[in-house]
Amino acid sequence: MRILTSIVLSFIITFPAFGQLTAELDSIDVTASRITTTISESGKSVAVITQTDIQNMPVQSVDDLLRSLPGININARAGFGVQTDVGVRGSTFSQVLFMLDNVPLNDPLTAHFNTNIPVALSEIGQIELIRGPASTSFGADAVGGVVHIKTKAYLMKDSEAPESLQTRTNVDVAAGEHNLQILDASVGVARKNWRFNTSFRTAQSDGESFRNPGFDEGVSTAETFNSYFDITNLSSAMSVKLNDKWTWYTRGGVENREFNARYFYTRSIYDESEEQIESRWALTELTYENGAHRSELTASYRDVEDVFDFNSALSPANVHQTGAFYVNGSHQYELNTDQLNTLSSSLRYMRFMAGAQVLNKEIESTDRGNHGNTSWGVYGIHTMNFDFGLSMTSSLRLQFNPISDLSFLPQVSASFDLGSIVLRSSVGRAIREGDFTERYISHQIPNLTPGRNVGNPDLLPEESTSFDVGFDWTPVAQLRFSPTFFYRSSSNLIDYSLTNSNQIDNADNLMADAEYFYASNISESDVTGVELLSAFTQKFASNSTLRSQLGYTYINTTSDQNTVSRYIANHPEHQASLDLSLQAGSFSVNSQSSFNVRSEESAELINAEVPDQYFITNLNVGYTLFGDRFKVYMEVLNLTDTQYQEILGAPMPGRWVLGGIKYSM
Repeated sequence: MRILTSIVLSFIITFPAFGQLTAELDSIDVTASRITTTISESGKSVAVITQTDIQNMPVQSVDDLLRSLPGININARAGFGVQTDVGVRGSTFSQVLFMLDNVPLNDPLTAHFNTNIPVALSEIGQIELIRGPASTSFGADAVGGVVHIKTKAYLMKDSEAPESLQTRTNVDVAAGEHNLQILDASVGVARKNWRFNTSFRTAQSDGESFRNPGFDEGVSTAETFNSYFDITNLSSAMSVKLNDKWTWYTRGGVENREFNARYFYTRSIYDESEEQIESRWALTELTYENGAHRSELTASYRDVEDVFDFNSALSPANVHQTGAFYVNGSHQYELNTDQLNTLSSSLRYMRFMAGAQVLNKEIESTDRGNHGNTSWGVYGIHTMNFDFGLSMTSSLRLQFNPISDLSFLPQVSASFDLGSIVLRSSVGRAIREGDFTERYISHQIPNLTPGRNVGNPDLLPEESTSFDVGFDWTPVAQLRFSPTFFYRSSSNLIDYSLTNSNQIDNADNLMADAEYFYASNISESDVTGVELLSAFTQKFASNSTLRSQLGYTYINTTSDQNTVSRYIANHPEHQASLDLSLQAGSFSVNSQSSFNVRSEESAELINAEVPDQYFITNLNVGYTLFGDRFKVYMEVLNLTDTQYQEILGAPMPGRWVLGGIKYSM
């Protein structure tokens, strides 16, 4: 409690702090539901990371961009976006929906892959964090929140280009310690009714060297191991305005990532894991807009092959091939002025949307078997705004799951704009369906050794009801303060518990009367928390600006179990962040700092420890040349060289220095 009190007091005393280098509440359109509104009208707690933030922040991956936002809890297994679990408001990493250009990214095999973002950083135009449930609008998995990544091509698809050919180019070349090499580039061309974009990113390094616990125990001949990684993606997009009513957009790409995965998933002294993930994906969207009517048809397909080699001397590699096919169709209607006046002279707008969504997932796996399932849902959304400041959005979804049949998912959010203060609140239900790992892990391994994880094909969806209330106060144009209280009650939570094989009737490869960790709907939990955000911007001269952001999150998770599972509550209890940005002419300094207080974990056999608290700072210093076309910069990641882990066993990078040059035109 002393920690909570001191941090709250720091907000009151230092008051200035910075709003994610963010845009004003009324100047950015977001899709907190599928109906586009401004942030202040959404009734939700929404954060937006802009192109400027992405260009200037001292980060090299999407998950590090998210670290500065209150309510986000990050558990990474390595740096540079190799693999990260992301929770929102104390949710599990499986309870966050990642989207790219209006289609879901969540992986059917495991949520550990949800942050494998298959586009270059230079092609990302905007990242929206929607805190709180959103299953009514977007489907299963949106329990803690939604991270919606929108590319530059997607944001521009509905606008026409000038008559003459327009081009844009962004290139970032960097190198650093441990043979780090990064190339991130995107190119766009546009003319009249069409646009084309392509982007490429590669990031590779030999990694840091760590002492090998297996050597010390005599089970490995290598004294050390390296946290190497090699990640490459390529994607292209095209949009065409067929006429003044029809627009077509498509994007596709490939990604390959290879990395050392030692202790990513186990604490075994025999763990010498390496992993390779290849993905191919495509999406397309057809939009019709005619006056008050807007219709969208969106489809996507993603194919992923995961090769996981735990220890080639002990067992062959596991190979998993998954596919996800997604279709969403919707129609939106907005009342005209006469219709609005008939209902109320105070109504500014009223919009209705109805839609349907289908998601088919399949897997072919050496240890999980061959399976498939299809879920679908129908939904309706209604939003209205009054000239006296009230905005309301209500929605309802019927979601069908092959195991549990229908789920009934309502949601309501509202905001009241009083000028300098915007009051907001929301309440809603959400679900999360088990992935193929939770359902089928180890089912194809003959005579499975006791003590291993076993999947459960009969898992019911996790269910939750959430509520939040807060306000955004802007006493002066340069200052914003946003506190939020939130609560979530969950049931049917999926976790692994020690179970006798005689009680497991849906797996036929188990030894008699042996104990296994069996996936089950065994837990209920309540999450209570507070988010605080303070934002400050100060101009000192025509070309000098200071921005700062101070964020704090407190989360308390309780459970009906004797002890709260680390899977269910793998988040800091206290989390504070501070971002600073100084722009003085051509010179810039940007820093990102975070302090976490969490439960300590240790595994002595592999010399692993998650500390009970740790402080991390990243720093970027840059200088622009030739009319801002070129920028040379130096970054120091983990400036204080903090030794820490966020997932027990997987060491995070120490101090890492890199430098580079960016070109934009």
